[in-house]
Amino acid sequence: MSASASPIPSAYRLLFTTLEPLLATAGAVQAFFFPSALLSATVPTVPYSPALSPLFTQMTGAWLMLAFHDFVTLRSDAHKDDVRVWRHTLAASAVSDVFYTASLIQSMGPAWFFNPLRWDAVNAVAVITTVTPFFGKLCFLAGVGLSKTKTKTNATGKAHEKKTE
Repeated sequence: MSASASPIPSAYRLLFTTLEPLLATAGAVQAFFFPSALLSATVPTVPYSPALSPLFTQMTGAWLMLAFHDFVTLRSDAHKDDVRVWRHTLAASAVSDVFYTASLIQSMGPAWFFNPLRWDAVNAVAVITTVTPFFGKLCFLAGVGLSKTKTKTNATGKAHEKKTE
């Protein structure tokens, strides 16, 4: 399938195969190498302790897994134009975003999280770099900007998508 005929709009492709994997990788680097800075930026009321290190190592692995799927799976020749693979990959990532966003709301408090006028630079970066890709995933999963498709199953059990206008 040529780039012009791709069912994945270029805005989604840019967001999920370039921007988000870079953000996730940067978060993973910070979680692994600078966990105290990440903690003070996201949960300033909790003092850093080396006993928390395993949690940051887990967070690093999760963020690198998300970055891998965005950067590698969604770019692979076999899947770069497969809307179903994109839906599955982004749905899994959206589950992670739900809980990371919930953690920001817990940390900042709902009144602070939902009022951008109260944010400092650290809050703004955390919220914007989390919510923007999350909103993009929700749009993709809702089919915004995608062609309407119907999935049919052939005699061998393989699913095929058929465009409907």
